[in-house]
Amino acid sequence: MSGPRSWMLYGAAGHTGALIAQHAHQRGHRPLLAGRNAPAITALAEHLDLPHRAVALDDPAALNAVLTDVDLVLNAAGPFLHTAAPLAEACLAAGVHYLDIGNELQVFRALYDLDQRARRAGVTIIPGAGFGVVATNCLARYVSDAVGGAQHLEVAARAATARQGPGIAASVRENLPYGGWTRRAGHLHPHPLGSGTITITFPGGPCRVMPFPTGDLEAAFQATGAPDITAYSPVPGDPATPNPQASDSAAAGPPAYRSFGWARATGPDGSTIEAWLQTGESYAFTAAASIRAIEETLARSLRGAFSPAAAFGADFALTIPDTARIDTVPA
Repeated sequence: MSGPRSWMLYGAAGHTGALIAQHAHQRGHRPLLAGRNAPAITALAEHLDLPHRAVALDDPAALNAVLTDVDLVLNAAGPFLHTAAPLAEACLAAGVHYLDIGNELQVFRALYDLDQRARRAGVTIIPGAGFGVVATNCLARYVSDAVGGAQHLEVAARAATARQGPGIAASVRENLPYGGWTRRAGHLHPHPLGSGTITITFPGGPCRVMPFPTGDLEAAFQATGAPDITAYSPVPGDPATPNPQASDSAAAGPPAYRSFGWARATGPDGSTIEAWLQTGESYAFTAAASIRAIEETLARSLRGAFSPAAAFGADFALTIPDTARIDTVPA
């Protein structure tokens, strides 16, 4: 492969990776599909008529060889605790942009620490190019700007999906030993998991959420500089939270999935503003957002490590089909 739009999708045979590959093909992209599972990668590539390569991250020579043919890598292989570091390091060495769709706090911290090296290498590093981060990050930037620079910031996302891929559950399991965190006075502080539960109102109804150590926490700081940040996640299995998956669905038709993001900022003068992002099925959003992030990255050639909103602006999420920002939710 050659040319300014050449890129590689690593983890293409996974649940989310296959959706991204299909969406990329529909938009006219011809990514190099890659991953460890050679039979699965080959089958998907033949179905979509796309180039492919089986490559393992513990084979540096093979990985370096494949990166000579691309300008950018999108990593869709979670848990990202295992895949982000070796891929990002290989990308830095090869002068190749690195993006992923993860939402793991420890990974975001490590990737943002590569900022100066990315600048020297002339490459872009952007973790979190999927629903969970894009939806909250763009809203965080929006409400922070609206209050003149947030001093206190809260973010949350509520995903609705037809079927959750196994990668999310695996990522949660592997990151839980790091415990809970919030940001206070510009620094991360431990926070007991399960404490601090609140109820917020989404356009689809109320939802009980609790502070959770996702990548949103680091991405929101990178996008806004707010000293106090809490990132929330829905309380698992809470019976008080209505099912978002079948909301607004026609009785005789398929369910209409509605996913939401939320952010609330308090400014220097104490004023508070909140906003919501409303979109469709969360995996469809991730596929579309990651491809849009690739297109923007290749067009802009930014240098350094960024959150999605820091790289592309608060309105980036609104470029995803069927996505809208809401400033007021009717009672």
